[in-house]
Amino acid sequence: MFDERPIHLKSFPQEIAVVMVICMAQFLTQGGVTMCLSTMNLILESFAERSNTDIEPTLKVWFMGSYALTVGTFILISGRIGDIVGLKKVFITGWIWVTVWSLISGLSVFSNSITFFIICRAFQGIGFALLLPCGLGILGFMYAPGSRKNFVFGLVGASGPVGATIGALMAAVIAQLGWWPWEFWALSIASTCFGIISYFTIPHLEIEDDSKQVIESKLKQFDFLGSICGVFGLILLNFCWNQGPVANWSAYIIVLLILSVLAIVGFFYLEIKVVENPLLPRCVFNYKIGLVLICIALGWGSFGVWQYYYWVIVLNFKHYTPIEGSVAFMPFLVLGCIAAMLCSYVISRTRPSYIILFSTIAFMCGDIMLSVTPIDQSYFRVLFGQMFLLAWGMDLSFPAATIILSDCLPKHYQGMAGSLVATVVNYSVSLALGIASVVETETLQRTNDDLKSIRTALHFGTGLAAGGVLFSIVFVIVQHINNDMGTMVHKDEEEKTDTSSTDEIK
Repeated sequence: MFDERPIHLKSFPQEIAVVMVICMAQFLTQGGVTMCLSTMNLILESFAERSNTDIEPTLKVWFMGSYALTVGTFILISGRIGDIVGLKKVFITGWIWVTVWSLISGLSVFSNSITFFIICRAFQGIGFALLLPCGLGILGFMYAPGSRKNFVFGLVGASGPVGATIGALMAAVIAQLGWWPWEFWALSIASTCFGIISYFTIPHLEIEDDSKQVIESKLKQFDFLGSICGVFGLILLNFCWNQGPVANWSAYIIVLLILSVLAIVGFFYLEIKVVENPLLPRCVFNYKIGLVLICIALGWGSFGVWQYYYWVIVLNFKHYTPIEGSVAFMPFLVLGCIAAMLCSYVISRTRPSYIILFSTIAFMCGDIMLSVTPIDQSYFRVLFGQMFLLAWGMDLSFPAATIILSDCLPKHYQGMAGSLVATVVNYSVSLALGIASVVETETLQRTNDDLKSIRTALHFGTGLAAGGVLFSIVFVIVQHINNDMGTMVHKDEEEKTDTSSTDEIK
């Protein structure tokens, strides 16, 4: 049986509405990725025809990369902003942002500039960066650890693969049978509706007074220096890996790459040693939490590589239409829902380390299977089979990691708990894809073999997942040594790093 309904929710219909809009944030975030994967050839051809110029095909990486980049990067600060300003306020702001930039993304067709379209995609991702951690933070704040919380987070997890499949299919239908800008305008309309529902159904959750004076006082404690340093470093690092192959690794790319590394090192130095109120609470810098996030980064990075090259293979080598490719992607809809719904049952009965280990193994097998799939082989063999594994990898790892961090951080850091997992997932997808494109480009230049270069990129994804498996094994060993069912941070550690907290982290 489920636990009692949270006291913040006055009725069961209100609970359904709140959970629904937060699930839709996850749904549309993942749908925002695949909507440009199933239609990437049509979008590229459209801009080439309108501008009457040849466009470098490698720019298609940015259709997904620019979006995932800003989602992953700005989540780093949006969760903290939600903790300060108010989770509900930032959540609704996210819907407004998505509405505006989805509209502009569609209108970018009239600019005849694919670069402007890519920039619009990046700004669109910022809106989802506001939605995702604050939505998870709202759920983390309202629900106490237990079966009801596990079930709700399982629903959010299921929304990911459902959004990925439905987003790809709807975009493919609109672009193939109509005009591709309408896929973005339809997203703008949907975001408007969900923003309105969020405003009227999500309760007021802030612990302290949210008056103007209190908010201004909190903002003075906000880590602006660390935020600028972190966002600057992450964006530059990702830009260099995605743009490097296009620019043939020119001198400016190398300079920016060095600057990005320095900025990221400076960010961690500021957070750990200098800043009085760091963007990342110091209780997060715990080796067990670090193991979880490393496993998630490597696993989801490998999945990002698989996801992009799956669409490249089915569209360019198997010559599926966008709609056919999207229908072939539909097993994720059913399998993802089954995996996510069983996740709450599995999480309550096994160690989180086992779940993370199984997820990384599933990610690794997916890349291996796609890399060896014969092009002329029937879809219902390897291509179909690998989805059974990947669905479990996606839908066990994300909610498991989110629940772990949510249970281990105090309530006033729930926005940060959601943002940490979402940051690692989305940023690792974008960064791994950028590095994989370098591997693909370099292999293509040496072999002049398109298929071999793609398989080599998938081998890189396999290596990432294998690293995740190794770290997962370490996580399993650590939990056994400590006889620990998922406890991450102890009360004495929190008191040393955050004297303002009165919550005990068990």
